[in-house]
Amino acid sequence: MRVAIIAVFTDYHRRGAHHRGAMQPQIGPLIAALLPDWCDVDIINDTWEDPDWSKTYDLVFLSCLHADFDRARQISHYFRRRGALTVLGGGMASDYPQLCRPYFDAVAVGDPERTVPRIVNDARRRQLQPLYRSLDGSPDDAPVPRIGPVAHKQLFPLAVEASRGCPYTCDFCVLTERGQGHRPRQVASVVRDIVAGREALRLAGITGWKQRMLVLYDNNLAGNLKWFRELCHALKKLDVLWGACLTFNVIANRELLKLMYDCGCRSVFVGLETFNPAALADMCKPQNNIGKIEQAIAQTRDEGILPIAGLMVSAVHDDPAYIRSLPARLKASGLHVPSFLSFETPFPGTPLFQRMVSDPRPLFLPHANLYDFSSYTLVLRPQKSSLPDFIDAYRDTLGQVHAPSNRLAKLADDLPRLLRRGSWTAAALDVGDMLSAGVRPAPGRTYTAGTDPLPPERVPFAADDFSSEAQRLDICSPTPVTDEDGRVLDAWLPARQQRVRTDNLHAMKVAV
Repeated sequence: MRVAIIAVFTDYHRRGAHHRGAMQPQIGPLIAALLPDWCDVDIINDTWEDPDWSKTYDLVFLSCLHADFDRARQISHYFRRRGALTVLGGGMASDYPQLCRPYFDAVAVGDPERTVPRIVNDARRRQLQPLYRSLDGSPDDAPVPRIGPVAHKQLFPLAVEASRGCPYTCDFCVLTERGQGHRPRQVASVVRDIVAGREALRLAGITGWKQRMLVLYDNNLAGNLKWFRELCHALKKLDVLWGACLTFNVIANRELLKLMYDCGCRSVFVGLETFNPAALADMCKPQNNIGKIEQAIAQTRDEGILPIAGLMVSAVHDDPAYIRSLPARLKASGLHVPSFLSFETPFPGTPLFQRMVSDPRPLFLPHANLYDFSSYTLVLRPQKSSLPDFIDAYRDTLGQVHAPSNRLAKLADDLPRLLRRGSWTAAALDVGDMLSAGVRPAPGRTYTAGTDPLPPERVPFAADDFSSEAQRLDICSPTPVTDEDGRVLDAWLPARQQRVRTDNLHAMKVAV
C-alpha cells in the first residue's frame, strides 16, 4: 500500500514561503512508525516542501492546525480524485470533526497511537469508517519515531516528544479546551527514542554534531517538576545538548537552571506573552510574573542557557501607547528581540473563543476566515482604540523590534553573558537566530481579517478535478468564521450556544 503522511502548512506571513527553520512537524515520523511493514511510506513536511503532485497514493494521512484547514481539504480533494483515501487528524480534526467530515474519507480524533493502526487496516479493505476516536491509552504507547526518512530535511533532526499536554489552563490555548493535562512518558521510553534516533541519524549519514543536538518537542517539558528533574539527569548520561519549550516558573528558578545547564540544556522557549498585567490576568496565566521577567532572563543567560520568548498584543486590553512601548520594555527586560510578536487569537474551540462569542457585542471583525486565525492576522475588534491606530502601532513596533540594529544590540548583550559561562553552543544558536529573525511584510498586508491578502499557496488542480462549479467553489473558497457584522457563524458554536442565539433572535422578532 502506498501511503503519504502530510503535515499541512500555510505560511502565516502570507508570502507562500516554506519555513525551513529549526522547528519542523514531527507527526510524520510518528505515524510512519505506527504503520505496518507492508506500507510504502512518504513523509511530507509541507513546511519544508510541497507534496510531489505527480505521485499517486492508496492512503493519505493529513494533519493540520485550524489556519491550515483550507489547504488540507484542497490537498485531500486532489489526491482523492487520483484514487486515494484520505484521513484528517490534528487540532482541527479533534476540535471540529463535523466540519471536517465532508472533505475526507475519515476523520481521526485524538492521539494517533490508538487510531492509525485501525485506520490503515480498514483502508486496506476499503472499509474506512467516517470517524475514529482515540481509545484510552498512555503516551508510552508511542513507538520509536522513524526520523531517518526526514533526517536531511531538518536543521536539528534529533527530535523527541517526552510528554504531552500541559498542567496550566491558559485561556487562549487549544490544549485547555481538550482538558487532558500534562502526560509525561516514562523516562526510559524517552531515552529509548533518543538512542534509536541517534543510530538512525548515523545510518542516514548525518554529521556527528547533529547527532548530539536534541530538540524536545513538548508543549511544556517541565509540566511535572519531579519528573523533569529525573529526565534532566537521564539526558546528562546521554551527553546531548538540548532545547525545549517550558514555562516561566522554570526560568525563574535559578537552581533549576543550574541543573538544566549541567545536564545539557542550552536553549529554552518561554511564552512571556505580555508586559500588561490586565492582559496577563485575562489570559489565566498565573505561572508568569511580570515583575520578575528581567531577573529571570538575566539569570537564564548567566547560567549559559539562551532564553527565547514570544509576545502577543491583546485587542481587548492593549492600546497603541502600550504597543509602541514594547521596544523599550523588551530592551529593559534583556530579551530585546522576541521570537514573534503576534496577536492574541481566540482559536475556535478555546475558552477565549467561547468567551468572546458569549459577549452580546460583536467582538470579532467582519468576514474573518479560518485562515485568519493564525495569530498574525487580527480577528478581534480593538477595544482601546480605533482599528487603524491599533494596526499602525503594531506595524511600526514589529519593524522596530526586528530591526538589524536591535538584533545587534541583543547579541551585544547576550554573547558576553553566555560566553562567560563557556556556553559556546548557546552563543552560536543566538547568532543563528538573529541572522534569521525578522520578516519582510508581504505586499498588501493589512494584518486585518477581511482585508488581508489571501494565502498564496496553491494546489495544481486540473480542469477535470471538479464535477461542477459548485464543487469547485466548495473546495476552493475560504472557510468563513464570522459574518458581515462580525458575529461568529452558528457552525462554530456548541449546540447550547446555537439554541440560545436562536431563542434570542426569536425574542427580538416577537418584541418587534
